[in-house]
Amino acid sequence: MSGHGTSIEKGARIAQLILNEEDGILGKKVELIVLDTQSDPSVTVDRTKELIEKHDVKLLIGTGTSASSLAAITPATEKKVPFIYSLDGECKTCSFGDASSVSTSVWGSGFTERMIVEPYLKYLEGRFRKSQDDDFKVFFVGGDYVYPRTTNAYAIEVAKKLGFTILAEEYTDMSTKDYTPVIRRILDENPDLLIVTNPGAAGVSFMRQALQLELNEKVVIGGFATFDQEAIDAMGNASEGVFVVNRYSKFLNNTQNDEFLKLYSEKYSNDNLMPGPTAAAGSFGSIMLAAKAFNQAKSDELIDFRRHMNGAEMMLPQGPVRVNPDNQIFEQHVYIMQIRDQQYNLVQDLGIQIHPNFEGCSVK
Repeated sequence: MSGHGTSIEKGARIAQLILNEEDGILGKKVELIVLDTQSDPSVTVDRTKELIEKHDVKLLIGTGTSASSLAAITPATEKKVPFIYSLDGECKTCSFGDASSVSTSVWGSGFTERMIVEPYLKYLEGRFRKSQDDDFKVFFVGGDYVYPRTTNAYAIEVAKKLGFTILAEEYTDMSTKDYTPVIRRILDENPDLLIVTNPGAAGVSFMRQALQLELNEKVVIGGFATFDQEAIDAMGNASEGVFVVNRYSKFLNNTQNDEFLKLYSEKYSNDNLMPGPTAAAGSFGSIMLAAKAFNQAKSDELIDFRRHMNGAEMMLPQGPVRVNPDNQIFEQHVYIMQIRDQQYNLVQDLGIQIHPNFEGCSVK
């Protein structure tokens, strides 16, 4: 299972522990059925059908990739089982064939690029612009893959709207071994900000080589999913100092987070760098909110669950969360954080962010 998949399961186990110490859901103990989608959309369809038809699940949580989450939507919708996709990414809550109406079965607990990019870029400009007379120059680098291109396309659109100068938008093959040429071009361009969107192992390789060439000492580096907590574990000290934006840090100061961390550390005592947002907010938070909706509905029927899920509010380890009843995407705080010792250290709370309507919905 992928790092994200493992985090989803661990967060869900903590939710199961808390709920079963009380009355469970609808008076029944919570049982978790965990199946590996192998990050493959076709496998995801089969696993989703198996969960519904063989195991009679009443709630679906996942997955580790955007493509797999999209694949799970069709069987979930056909069988009328609520599905909460737990990772950050583009909006997926619109209806098939109608991007202006909301799905009957799908909720998004993560933030979207529409929720984070503009406040993130504004913060970095405010902090690192050399002077009001100078342009704020940004260099975008990523892997030649769907996520980097779509993320960068929106970020560049926002950056141009803010009046930034885009120095370059450069993509490398995902199998690239030597990033020295592109790193030297970045150094030559001398941007105020470098946005890195190389995914997975490519991001790890790029950042390790960037460290060797001391790029981090000369350029402010930022990014999005490239620097998920699961990814920076593999980067070692190569991610040191990077500025990120996310919905959760283990250093958030609230009672719910204290309780969550206590249970997590007891159950996963060797997991020093975790939990990250995927476990704490993605699965744990999603299940706790869904449990509240089921129990208030006093029913596991989708129509009843939906009535109580939409508009639901709850204090979670990440802070206060509300389910937007119009697009079924969680409204939540997002935070500027800087990576120190492979951990998300809080810099600034950007406040509650709301996804606009169904902008950027990828369901077709």
